[in-house]
Amino acid sequence: MSYNYNGQQIRIMQPVHSISVNKNRAVVNHKSGSSVISFANSIDFKAFLIWLAQ
Repeated sequence: MSYNYNGQQIRIMQPVHSISVNKNRAVVNHKSGSSVISFANSIDFKAFLIWLAQ
């Protein structure tokens, strides 16, 4: 799965093992490692979490 944010492609491989959240930053531990994602605002961050939950 891939998510585009500000021209950057974020690749998340299923299954997702854990998600750590702190303000507008998330660390997603998934099949191929960890991804640290920082967002400019809470609206973009919420949109990412909704996409990830699908």
